Parts: sequence; C-alpha cells; structure tokens
Amino acid sequence: MKNNNIEIVYISSNDKIFKNYIQFRENYILKDMLEDLVNASIFSKNFFSNKFFGVFGKRVELNYIIKKDDRIEILDNLLMSPNDRRKHNFKKN
Repeated sequence: MKNNNIEIVYISSNDKIFKNYIQFRENYILKDMLEDLVNASIFSKNFFSNKFFGVFGKRVELNYIIKKDDRIEILDNLLMSPNDRRKHNFKKN
C-alpha cells in the first residue's frame, strides 16, 4: 500500500492484473470512488455496469464506506468462486 492511498485491484478473465491507487478521504463511499475513477478516465462507466466489488475477498455494496487500509477489488460476474474454479481445474487434470 502506498502512503495514504487506497489500492484498487482488478483481475481480468484472462488473469491480467490491473492495480491503481486513489487518495483516501474520510467518509469516502465506494460509489463516489467509482465516479472519481471514471472522471479520471481510469475506467469507463460501462466497465462498472456488470461488476461486483469486494474488500479483502468480502463482497461490498456501493454504499460501503471505505476504510483507510482497504483494498478494493473489482470482480467480474463469476459463475463460480476462485476456490471452486481451482478445485474444478484440479479435478479436470
């Protein structure tokens, strides 16, 4: 984590990792942070339309108040959890 920044992580369906940082603010709501990312041209509004969000693996809603040491995770609409996917791939091999 960088200084007083919030880490934002997105792992694409082809396993490319995108990380960005945004300045932490008191009473910063996830929805406001997403708008700031769109306004800064980091992501498009359309990109967020079919995504879910989490903090350290736990799903959160758009009204979530971001805490100082949070890591915001952008998640695709998954058919199975990452753990279930690994189990499935292990059984397949």
